[in-house]
Amino acid sequence: MSATTTLGTAPGPEGARPAEPGLGRKIASGAAAMVLARLVARCISVVSTLILVRLLLPEDFGVVALAAVAFVVVDTMTATGFGVVLVRRAAVDRDLYDTAWTMNLIRCVLLGGIVAATADLQASLLGDARIAPVLLVVALTVTLDGLVSIGMTRLQREMRFDLILRYQITSKLLSFALTILLAVILQSYWCLVLGNLIAKLILIPFSYYLAPHRPRFALVHWRELLNFSKWMFVINICSAADGQGPNLVLGRAIGVEAVGFYNIAYQIAAVPVTELAAPVRTPIYAGYAQVLHDRAALRQQFLDGFSLLCAVLVPLSVGIALVAPEIEQLALGPVWRGADVLIALCAMYALVDSMAHFTFNVFLVLDRQRSFAAVFVALVILRVPAIIAAALLAGTAGVLATMLATGLLNALIWHLQTGRMLGHGLSDVGARAWRSFAAAVAMTCAVLLVRQAWPQGSETSGDAVLHLSVVVAVGAAVHLSTQLGLWRLAGSPAGPERTLIDFAAASFRRLRRARA
Repeated sequence: MSATTTLGTAPGPEGARPAEPGLGRKIASGAAAMVLARLVARCISVVSTLILVRLLLPEDFGVVALAAVAFVVVDTMTATGFGVVLVRRAAVDRDLYDTAWTMNLIRCVLLGGIVAATADLQASLLGDARIAPVLLVVALTVTLDGLVSIGMTRLQREMRFDLILRYQITSKLLSFALTILLAVILQSYWCLVLGNLIAKLILIPFSYYLAPHRPRFALVHWRELLNFSKWMFVINICSAADGQGPNLVLGRAIGVEAVGFYNIAYQIAAVPVTELAAPVRTPIYAGYAQVLHDRAALRQQFLDGFSLLCAVLVPLSVGIALVAPEIEQLALGPVWRGADVLIALCAMYALVDSMAHFTFNVFLVLDRQRSFAAVFVALVILRVPAIIAAALLAGTAGVLATMLATGLLNALIWHLQTGRMLGHGLSDVGARAWRSFAAAVAMTCAVLLVRQAWPQGSETSGDAVLHLSVVVAVGAAVHLSTQLGLWRLAGSPAGPERTLIDFAAASFRRLRRARA
């Protein structure tokens, strides 16, 4: 992970910058750009995945996922957040940019060296000799990542999300084209790793084209940057265990094919979270930083943001869980039989996990890394043994059910802790989000009734498409009408419904003007 790509950590020593005029518009534009980037990237990824599942086997995806476990763990543990210092600081000079670039390059070279040196050992521990050569390519890729222009961080600081959007979309298009071409030629898991390597070689000079900066070696501000990362190290260890634990447990307890099933199911099921919730964290963090001095305003931003998150993610995630059988039949094929249960569980887990993660920026912007780390350690200590037991007793579905159960507990605890810092209770959170969940219950009942009434028997592809279309249309109509009806019964208060209606109206007006 490059130091230029992550936001969401503690404020720098200078504290928050004064709020700028038009900040709300900049944050909204930035969020829209980041969401657009992720939506385009996800569309590309979905098309890529649908092609690759026809060309490769589940174990091919499993080999690459297992090879990535050790690397991602070390990468996450050593992630520095230097880019956040540059974005958050009131004033930044060239020496600080160059120090961040130099220290990130050193980190990437060391990380690549460690991955390469331990490739054989990791393959032995994971029980698959194919992993070793894959790790050598991964090591080279991560080493090259240290050469990306530090000017990309300046783009975040200047809120030039249009250029960041261009970089991210170009990255995805390159990786997609190269991976598919190599998959057709090689018909093996090597297409997944070589495609990323070649794309990285092209993207490094492209980053300097978009964000020119002539780097030079410097360590002037190394103390400040390292001091900034001390609590992040503990948090990163927890993130690594939490994120990669399922891959490692499934690989060791069940096998490489189970890892492939889990990763494909999660890629499909988590689309709403990864493409809507994750990309807006950068501009939301910037918004928190601007009202850092006003606890009431920060609380209002948090509650408003969470209610909007639920209004958007709940119907999408629950909807994916409900149509998981149709997704398996139409998108994956017979080799992936049984993936529907995993997709449904992954969709619900990703939803509750995103609800928990929404609180993280509050801890970090308030400089509560120590409390953040303590809670995170406790929750990981609870989850990892539970996942191991579930893998041994109930297989892949048991692991995902356990992740869902612990995810619900985690979300509850994180929101309790956040409420103590901001001065609100769980009832305040529930009052903002209950209509979204009530509408999801109504949608679930409607979809189950449609499925029960649908004629049973073997379906052709055309019948399956029709079935899916009817289920989606009924589910969407019931959810939308239920949520809007509950909102009107409540007196049409300010909330996510009003925000989305105003956004839709503004978009419609712009469309009409464009056609005029």
